[in-house]
Amino acid sequence: MRTRALPIMTAAWLGIAMVPLGACKGDVSAVHAEKDAKGKTEIKVDREKVDQNLKQAQKDLDTAGQQLQKGVKQGAQEVGGALQRGAQKVQAEVGPVAREVLNDAGITARVKAKLIADPEVAAVRIDVDTVNGRVTLNGKVSTADQKAEAEKLARHTDGVVDVVNLIQVAGQAPPPPPAPKLR
Repeated sequence: MRTRALPIMTAAWLGIAMVPLGACKGDVSAVHAEKDAKGKTEIKVDREKVDQNLKQAQKDLDTAGQQLQKGVKQGAQEVGGALQRGAQKVQAEVGPVAREVLNDAGITARVKAKLIADPEVAAVRIDVDTVNGRVTLNGKVSTADQKAEAEKLARHTDGVVDVVNLIQVAGQAPPPPPAPKLR
C-alpha cells in the first residue's frame, strides 16, 4: 500500500512557495530607476515601501510556515499509521511461524530434559530434533530397552505430535528411514 504523504507534502510545499508571489499586487516596488533629460539614471529608494514589503513578506512567511507545519504533522501521522499497519501485517504473517519455531524449541528442550533425568537412558548420545511437533530421535544406545525408554519419554512430553525413533542399538543394524507421512 502506497502512502499519500509524499504527494500531500509536495502539494503543501508548492502552495506555500506560491504564497509570497500571490501576495504581490500592483506596484510594490520600493526602488524606482528613471533617466533624466541628459540620460543620467537616477535611482530612488522608498524606505517606507521597503519596510512595508518586509513586513508583508514576514507575514507571508509566517503563514507559509504554519501551513507547512500542519502539512508535516499530517504527513507524519499518515506515515506513522502506515508503519503501524505494516507492523501489524508482519506480526500476523510472521507471528505464527515464530510461535511454531519457539514451540518446537520448547518441545525439544522438554524431551532432552526428560532424557537426561532418566538414569536408564544414555541421553548424552541421543540427539533430539522437532519440527511441527514431530520429534526425531537420533543417536546410539547400548540396549533396546534404552531405545524404547527414550521413545516412551518423548511420546509422553507435552506438545509432541509424533515420534520418529532412529536411535541405533549397539551391535544391531540401523533402523530403516521412516516412510513419509501423508496428511
